[in-house]
Amino acid sequence: MKRNSRLGMNKPMRLIIGLLFLLSLTNCKKASNEGEPEVPYVAKNETSIVFSLASIEDAQDTDPSNSNGEASASAEGLPRLKKVSAQSEIVSLGDVDAIMTISEDIPDEYNQKEIIGSSARTSSKTENKAARVLVNLAPGTTYRIVLYTDNGSGAPGTYVGQAQGKVGNASVSIPANRNTKYVWYAYTFNNTNNITAYPTTATPTSSIAISPTSNSSTGRHDFAYSKGLITTNNVLNGTNPIRNLVLTRKTSRIIVELNSRGMFAPITYASLRFGSNSGMASANFSLRDSSLSNISQTLNALKVYNPNSSAEVVPVGTDSVLNLNTKKRYTFYTPTNGVGTRAFTVAIDTIRLTSQRVREDNTNSATPQTTAVERMFTNKTFSFPAFIARPGKSYFLSIKLVESPVTVGTTKWARADVWRDAAANTSTTIGLRQAYKFRYDNPLYKTTTAVPASDYFTNDIYNIGGTGKNICELVYPEGTWDLPTTTQIDELQNLQNKEQPETSDYRWYLKINATAATATQGYPNGFLSFSPIGYKTSQNGATFDFHPGDPTYYDETHGYWRTKTQGTFAQSLNGSFQGIMMSKHDMTATTLTPVRCVRK
Repeated sequence: MKRNSRLGMNKPMRLIIGLLFLLSLTNCKKASNEGEPEVPYVAKNETSIVFSLASIEDAQDTDPSNSNGEASASAEGLPRLKKVSAQSEIVSLGDVDAIMTISEDIPDEYNQKEIIGSSARTSSKTENKAARVLVNLAPGTTYRIVLYTDNGSGAPGTYVGQAQGKVGNASVSIPANRNTKYVWYAYTFNNTNNITAYPTTATPTSSIAISPTSNSSTGRHDFAYSKGLITTNNVLNGTNPIRNLVLTRKTSRIIVELNSRGMFAPITYASLRFGSNSGMASANFSLRDSSLSNISQTLNALKVYNPNSSAEVVPVGTDSVLNLNTKKRYTFYTPTNGVGTRAFTVAIDTIRLTSQRVREDNTNSATPQTTAVERMFTNKTFSFPAFIARPGKSYFLSIKLVESPVTVGTTKWARADVWRDAAANTSTTIGLRQAYKFRYDNPLYKTTTAVPASDYFTNDIYNIGGTGKNICELVYPEGTWDLPTTTQIDELQNLQNKEQPETSDYRWYLKINATAATATQGYPNGFLSFSPIGYKTSQNGATFDFHPGDPTYYDETHGYWRTKTQGTFAQSLNGSFQGIMMSKHDMTATTLTPVRCVRK
């Protein structure tokens, strides 16, 4: 009988044929499914994902490490660049001068710093530790969570749900399915307003509008953002918590400090604003890819205004503040993309300062009696050096107001004499740098005892407290002023336009007209004046060559001021000859006299 060839096939051959048959079935099945849509997501609401927010942080300069990519706050790292640091020269703005400075080193009180490793904001198992700069979110701050399924490649698939939450209230909870991978987004404007719902039919081009704003708790756009992945657990009716999220700031925070220490008077009023093409911008933010688009510095109605009432007053004892209201800070927020430079220009329509003028009839030389004088400066714009502003970074823009000088010949003179503020602790280096200031004006004192004791100086002023700087160099801003040289005194002596006006009660002063345009707004006058108050040989001793109100000897009143050369003084005598109205005079180096400074 003939053997059946199929039945007689050897075993290995049968296994090979069987395997090929199975593979052909699999290929047929795949071919039949090609081009069919994915199975639609069906919400079973078997569990929930719970979110709670804690803080905002500035963007980090190092790329965050994340070992598994889930529950990440996605604090996008920025390429490490040299920190922004720039300062202008002294800029003349008519009746006030200013120094503008930009820095990424912002005052500590604006942040909470902590060292972190594996943070609550991420489930990353990295053990790398880094310093973060955080700002805690205030109770009542609104935020929004948007949830999608994962499309299999870490990108959003099907829209699942969204919810608004408030810091300090119950955590946000969004229903979800078990054993499912999701993409989540969290964002806030860091204010207390309701956040418009994100479009449920969002496309890849959908975006969130961000405006430049001030620091209003109800209207600021301090926009911060996080995104991440999470795979839910298998617990029916369980929870999947993402706690204490730290969002990354996506705008730039601009802190503008107005500093009046160089005007020797506190700020009574100042409101700041940015107009169009002044550095602030509007933009649209893409939730899906964390990018900005439609960036525009043409603000029109969006001009950003920060009123005087919103300013933060730096307290006494903080950041070298000796007198209240000499430093005020205003916070702004603007979208930036880190591409190209921006030049910020701050406009201040009105600045009001309040100086204390020593009264001519003062009766207390230790604690002089004063009268408040309001000074006003209008329509000022402060332009900062251009720099690259990056999203998620904070920048400190400092405006140091500096009293404008009176230009006579080739020298820029301070308008009034120096005095020592007894409130400063001169036993400390900081105190030495706070102690020396200019008077508002040069009073014609009615008696010798009316002159404040703080207005006479001996020869210890050439190296104050071992700083290596003389008294004028320590006047704020440090290094701006100097003691006059004898050559500069010669220049005054040679001028032929000096005058010595006298009052009806036998007092006089030296008046020298400016040789360049000199501001009068905010100052007593626009000329250089010296009021003679004689000299002393000891701090508590008698005053010599000073006879105010004496009809017989008033013209024997002399004025003396120190120069950069010890033992050589500027001297002003009463007379009709130009040469003696201001000249040089040698005296014992320890003699106590007033001090007048000049610009370096």
